Amino acid sequence: MRRTILAAGFHEGIASTFCSAADAALTAPQPGLAVPLGNPLSEEAGVVRPSLVPGILTMVAGNLHRDVSDVRLFELGTVFSGTTEKVEERSALAFGAAGAVPQQSALHPARPIEFHDLKGVVEQVLSRFHADAVYFDRFPAEDGLTPAWLHPYRSARVAVEGATVGWFGQLHPREATARKLKETVLVGELYLDRLYKLALRKPAARDISRFQPVRRDFSLILDETIGWEKIDQALAGLQIPEMVEWRAREVFHDAKLGKGEYALLLGATFQAPDRTLREEELTLFQAQVVEAVGKVGARLRS
Repeated sequence: MRRTILAAGFHEGIASTFCSAADAALTAPQPGLAVPLGNPLSEEAGVVRPSLVPGILTMVAGNLHRDVSDVRLFELGTVFSGTTEKVEERSALAFGAAGAVPQQSALHPARPIEFHDLKGVVEQVLSRFHADAVYFDRFPAEDGLTPAWLHPYRSARVAVEGATVGWFGQLHPREATARKLKETVLVGELYLDRLYKLALRKPAARDISRFQPVRRDFSLILDETIGWEKIDQALAGLQIPEMVEWRAREVFHDAKLGKGEYALLLGATFQAPDRTLREEELTLFQAQVVEAVGKVGARLRS
């Protein structure tokens, strides 16, 4: 875990094990289970932390207030919940980022870090574990399910095997104002005790095929409620060994489409390790792809 997030450009920090009662109430995954201290040193350290988020926010704010414009921090640590009679401990990983993504090439200049950059880091961490179902989703703001420290429209839940394993996104503007943060701050937390129940993914490599790959594109029409996750899961469920890659190549929003619809250009690459694919095989694969995406609500664009 540590090697993975360090490789993503983050620096490790260590924050206090204690936090204020207000921060505990704000960030606790389960409300009402924060454990107070009997004789706290100060009001800012009156509760053992139920989350690593308060510490990450303090460290990120401390750097930004000292004119460190680009911040990438994470903490691996223990959080606490329960009562004064019985305290439960679990492992967690929190991370925070602000500033710009550095220039990668002449074609990729520096730019402000955004939500999808943090999502990519989360995907790298999750890729170290073996799981059949990994997806990201969000809930309407009025449902009140999104943690109060996250922006309700710029955040996401991480689910693995149907269980919530974390949240991430932009810091809520209310909390940014309270901490005197003018910059956009991205923050998240993963519940490692749930991830540690999964087996580690074993590194594997396959021989590079010497036979020609074949790419096929599918122009699809989808309702705006259908996200890429459903398409991705449908294609993965086909388990076609010769379909070595699929990706969303372009997304179109056109007034000529139906209300609440968008167009997606799906690209799929087929390649066999031991032969050149025949046209009848490719035709069968294409039919399977069209059938799979059709089951989740997509249709071919005419």
